[in-house]
Amino acid sequence: KVRVGVLVPAGRLSPRECREVADLAEKYSDGEVRLTVEQNFILPNVDKTQVDDLLAEPVLGAGSRFKVNAGFIEGNLVSCTGAQFCGLALIETKANAESIVKKLEEKVTVDRPIRIHWTGCPNSCGQVQVADIGIMGAPARKEDPETGKKKAVPGCNIFVGGRIGEDAHLALDPYKKGVPLAEEDLLPELIDILKTEFGAVDKKVGKRARIVRKVKSIFKGNSGD
Repeated sequence: KVRVGVLVPAGRLSPRECREVADLAEKYSDGEVRLTVEQNFILPNVDKTQVDDLLAEPVLGAGSRFKVNAGFIEGNLVSCTGAQFCGLALIETKANAESIVKKLEEKVTVDRPIRIHWTGCPNSCGQVQVADIGIMGAPARKEDPETGKKKAVPGCNIFVGGRIGEDAHLALDPYKKGVPLAEEDLLPELIDILKTEFGAVDKKVGKRARIVRKVKSIFKGNSGD
């Protein structure tokens, strides 16, 4: 038997989706569901002969929020509850996180998993300091196009470089502070960070650029001998 992992975007499940997960478990994994620290779920003990049937279920098909083969960015997203259900949060995290990550997957390609964590306030329930990229709700100001004056808007501080494991590291100081949360402001910042710090390339030239980068790294290594 095998286990099948399923992505839950931003770790958010509606009551209807919870029932759908329970139905899958009853049908394919003896009623058992396991939750992960990355806010996804696993169906354990699935018979190998039933895997194709499981993957063909409408709840895992096109148009569903659930994914079995998620990208390196959206597959490693973690988010705290956010302002919708937490009085301490300065921003709505889950809806913004899910939307931004979809856009990142559309625009850039990375060659390894990138952990992006969101948290609504400095309590850091989303553990942004251990993430590759952490986004923490924070005050921000943005120019009002009508008045030309800056006004307070939902915003965030961005942390970069956290690590887990044997080489663990806490990114305690913000990489950038007071970034407006609007997609038009935050998305370009994250794309720039992914390219600068994590070797991301534009989606349309992703494969070719990765090959060129690999060849350059080989020649660079040989030149140092």
